[in-house]
Amino acid sequence: MSNTAPVEAAPSPGAAVTASHAVTDTAGVKHAALPSAGSTSLCANCGAPLTGKYCSECGQRHHDHPVHHFGHFVSEATEDLTHADSRLWQTLAALLFRPGFLTREFLDGRRARYLPPLRLYLVVSLIFFIVVDLNSRMTAPKFVVVNYNGKSFDYKVVPGGKATGTRAVTPTPSPADSEIPSGLAAALATPSGRQRLCEQAGSYITQHGGWLASWAPRVTQSCLATAAEGGPERLIEAFEHNLERAMFLLLPLAALAMKPFYRKPPRYYVEHLLFLLHYQVFMFVALGVATLLQMITSSAVVLDPVDTALNIYVPIYGYRALRRVYGQDRWLTLSKLCAVGTIYLILCGLVVTATISFSFLTL
Repeated sequence: MSNTAPVEAAPSPGAAVTASHAVTDTAGVKHAALPSAGSTSLCANCGAPLTGKYCSECGQRHHDHPVHHFGHFVSEATEDLTHADSRLWQTLAALLFRPGFLTREFLDGRRARYLPPLRLYLVVSLIFFIVVDLNSRMTAPKFVVVNYNGKSFDYKVVPGGKATGTRAVTPTPSPADSEIPSGLAAALATPSGRQRLCEQAGSYITQHGGWLASWAPRVTQSCLATAAEGGPERLIEAFEHNLERAMFLLLPLAALAMKPFYRKPPRYYVEHLLFLLHYQVFMFVALGVATLLQMITSSAVVLDPVDTALNIYVPIYGYRALRRVYGQDRWLTLSKLCAVGTIYLILCGLVVTATISFSFLTL
């Protein structure tokens, strides 16, 4: 009997591989053969046979020619973004002009044609806060000038000068401000006065802050950092940086606040969370477009109609989204819109206040 192991015939060099085949080693153990590098009928990612443009096993798109140069990469990216059935454009169109439609589609199981909700939120929120940051850098800084006439304080917001290098030019106090011999305005006019006010604030918290007394040194330090040259700009930058994460934390709180309003029929918590996530993305897109317009032009002819349209469309959008997702009658939906909208605004105020406080204490 011959001990020679059977050897499979090798395919010709020019033959296309249409299915994986087994290879037997000298020990008689079979192993799955890897598809050849030049195969066009197997998925390059998992090796499964291809029956169309996308792999039925892993979902990867099949390319007749691998991406080897920059021009090919640009053409592929352009096709993905501009193709008529691109998920990006379908998602944005539904988000802006069909309130509640994306949420309803996701809950009904029709999800493949749209961007996943969490990815959509992360991408849009990132772009939105980049636009906000650019707008704040292009806008001249503003300063609060405080006047004290012996009986009351007067607050005025004064636009600052344009940035020169890495420093902003602080507006010179008016003669009326410099004539005040005492009071808060005089204390804020000099570095020593600002330092004294910060120290007094820390002492007050130590004496009357109760359980907050341990924060007095931190408050004093942050106050001095804010009062220093460039401090307000650093505080604004820290606030904008922290606000992005704070707005993401707002959604679970608002979804929890919505749950008592939809007990009959009972709704899952995730349904409210998904609804608010899509609504927040819509707000980011709407406010981002309005901010871009403000960066492009300052004409009231352009900006006033946009502001009016947003003030009208945003509540209508919320009402129609609630109607489509939860399917309740008009008056019940309208009453819940008022209640949920009020709670949402209160939570927004609390989150913004907490973000400002956190940014100040960590400055």
